[in-house]
Amino acid sequence: MSAAHLFQDFGEPKPKQAALQHLGAEEIEDQKLEAFEKGYQAGWDDAVAAQTETRSFVSSGLAASLQNASFEYHELRATLNASVEAILRNVTDIILPQIAKASLGAHVRDTVQSMVRDSLDSAIEIVVAPESESSVRAALNDDPPKPFILVTDELLAPTQVTLRVERTEAELHLDRTVADISAAVASFFENHTDEVKDG
Repeated sequence: MSAAHLFQDFGEPKPKQAALQHLGAEEIEDQKLEAFEKGYQAGWDDAVAAQTETRSFVSSGLAASLQNASFEYHELRATLNASVEAILRNVTDIILPQIAKASLGAHVRDTVQSMVRDSLDSAIEIVVAPESESSVRAALNDDPPKPFILVTDELLAPTQVTLRVERTEAELHLDRTVADISAAVASFFENHTDEVKDG
């Protein structure tokens, strides 16, 4: 004998033949339509959920790509900045001092010409360091014409020249100019590095 009658049956109730016979064709069509609508709605909900998931995935992928691009941009910019800094430091530390020494005579000539315009009748003293006398003489065609007098001074640096006309003095100091340019370049790169660190 079976023990099934002792336990409660939680399965779906089986329709009785009599109940099925009472359902008309319209009711059966309504049930079919309702089942179709439920299936259609379930499919629609799944499609919307899949589209939302895809959008979320694309958005997070785009955000990650933008973040990577930003990092690579800043890394490339820092590398280029370091390269340009090295070049400019070499220019200011090596090339500018050599150019300054080579062009000392030309600077003296240009400054002297402007001073001559201001005081035509006075003698103009060109005071240079003994080491610079030959390059200044060469720029002034070996013998300075009147009203110029070339004088040496042991206290002046090789790239320093003082021009005197009566009570007026003008000083050319190429080392100081080169140092100022070097300081400006260093300051630019220090400020730029701080800006990159601060974001």
